[in-house]
Amino acid sequence: MASNKKQKKNHTAKPVAQATPAQEQKPRTIWMLLANVVILTVIVFSAVYLTERKGWFSPDNTNNHAQRKWDAYYQFTQKNEVDIVMVGNSHLYTGVNPKNLSCALGANCFILAAPGTTLTDAYYCLKEAITVCKPKIAVIETYAINDYRTHDFTKGALSDQLQSFHARKNLWQKLLSTPALFTSDNYLPAWSNTIRNHSYILTDMKQIRKNIEAKKTKKTQGLYLGRFVTSSTGMADSTLRKYDVPGAVPVVDGNNYSMSDEARHYLRKIVTLCRENNVEPVFLTVPMYYRHVKDYDVWKSRLAEELSQYDPVWLDLQSPYDDDAFIPACFENSVRLNQHMSYDGSLVCTYKLAHFIREKFPDILPDRSADPNWNYLFYGEEGYFENHPPQPNDATANLLFSNVALPNLSIKEIILLPKKEYNMLLIKIDKRNVTDLRGKTLNLLVDANYDGQQVIASVEAQTVLMYNPLNHYLFVTHLRKDVSILGIRDATIINF
Repeated sequence: MASNKKQKKNHTAKPVAQATPAQEQKPRTIWMLLANVVILTVIVFSAVYLTERKGWFSPDNTNNHAQRKWDAYYQFTQKNEVDIVMVGNSHLYTGVNPKNLSCALGANCFILAAPGTTLTDAYYCLKEAITVCKPKIAVIETYAINDYRTHDFTKGALSDQLQSFHARKNLWQKLLSTPALFTSDNYLPAWSNTIRNHSYILTDMKQIRKNIEAKKTKKTQGLYLGRFVTSSTGMADSTLRKYDVPGAVPVVDGNNYSMSDEARHYLRKIVTLCRENNVEPVFLTVPMYYRHVKDYDVWKSRLAEELSQYDPVWLDLQSPYDDDAFIPACFENSVRLNQHMSYDGSLVCTYKLAHFIREKFPDILPDRSADPNWNYLFYGEEGYFENHPPQPNDATANLLFSNVALPNLSIKEIILLPKKEYNMLLIKIDKRNVTDLRGKTLNLLVDANYDGQQVIASVEAQTVLMYNPLNHYLFVTHLRKDVSILGIRDATIINF
């Protein structure tokens, strides 16, 4: 009986449901879709990574000195320390010559400025620079302290910021700075030239081919410390006459100067960063031509009010303005609003900065001028012979005389630099125990060989206002190729 009931119960039980082919296919389809998505993502990211490494979608880097600066900075700091690092925008890298600054101070000086950038960008550049190599002094150019809002940047300003960001190399520092420098829709373009410039496939295949060819030949750039001067000539008379016509040129108006909250925030962060790392902050105002700026005293007072809370070390070369030094030849031949210095102007500015640093920080910088490695780096570079003697038996620079005591004046050095059509004489007089000789003329009475005969001749040399070495006055003159100086009889200063 029980057996019959059990059989009946089993007979009436519901059958187990069988999976239909459609139900079996559904999970398989989802997994295949996810797998395809993963594969496609890996392919896309691999392609982006590859093209990024190859640099195929890089913009035209012919004039990309921001990239060149960071490449050189990392290369330089592999074997050398940096004593002074400078951050800012184009006013800085056209206004200071780091090789001459290095030679004048016997130090290693480097510019990490980028065109069109802000104090926010300068802060992150300085932060990365300190991470790589801690300097003794940080120079912060003040034109970057203005009224700006980074997240509002478009077109040109955004492009400048992208270029500066992309040139940096510390991935962690770049990651931390990304939200501060860009809005979220620009994160990927900031990190990838491929994403930013993928349209080159349709619009600029020429640039892609150029980038591919450029990768095949690796160029060495020698000693590069961040200088980029756009003008080798000064202001012409025709350009200067434009200032005589009211309203004819876009003169900078100091009454329009203001500072954004973002600039104030990063000004505080820069000073804090420096002091936490025992780096001395120095603020520098590179000048524009004095007629190019209206009511600068208003501008200066507003900036000074903000800087005053940090007890700043500030070299303002705009005011008081040195009329004797910053002549029209010191500025580019342009009246555009954002006026830069010429090459000559950058030298004047550089030596003023060198004297300022020596005065404010007499003991903070190491004197590397006796270090063979430093001399190997800088020997024959811009400003070297103007500040240091040549090595013995150097065919490119001949030390004719040194430490010559004369009846009226003592000569520290006379250096002959052979040129193609003439020889150049650099004559140095020690600054100790002599009055200010800038702007003066030096007359040398010499024994010379001319056309096979020994004669007594007079040689006049002028001070060069562009160069103002720390320890000596520099006089320069040209000498004919067929004249050689055998000895010095006397030296006198001529006052005109």
